Amino acid sequence: MAEPKMTHADQAVLIWPVLALSAQMQRILTYGELAGFTGIAQQGLGEPLLLIDTYCERKHYPALNAIVVSAVPPNLGFPGDGFPKKWTPQQHLEERARVFAYGWSGKDKPRREDFEAQSATA
Repeated sequence: MAEPKMTHADQAVLIWPVLALSAQMQRILTYGELAGFTGIAQQGLGEPLLLIDTYCERKHYPALNAIVVSAVPPNLGFPGDGFPKKWTPQQHLEERARVFAYGWSGKDKPRREDFEAQSATA
């Protein structure tokens, strides 16, 4: 019997603690590293990262997804072209600093329902 396919909301729930721990350790992650830690194909990270971005915006948190970066030019060290915000490099670095300084461990981890609710309203 085939295992049920993970939804984007399930993937966002899986990604969240990896990003929160990385932020607490003040470490960026490449898309490849995030794929390796979660088992989600690198090409499939865009939608769950967008859900995380929207959730953070709704909760007035720093953009936790901003610490996931490209390992290759032209975006080396910065989020890829699919990143939802069109920031300058300086704005990305400022947001990264906000993400690193934020108290992620003191926040409730979002649940699948939190991400599904925003998918339905998008």
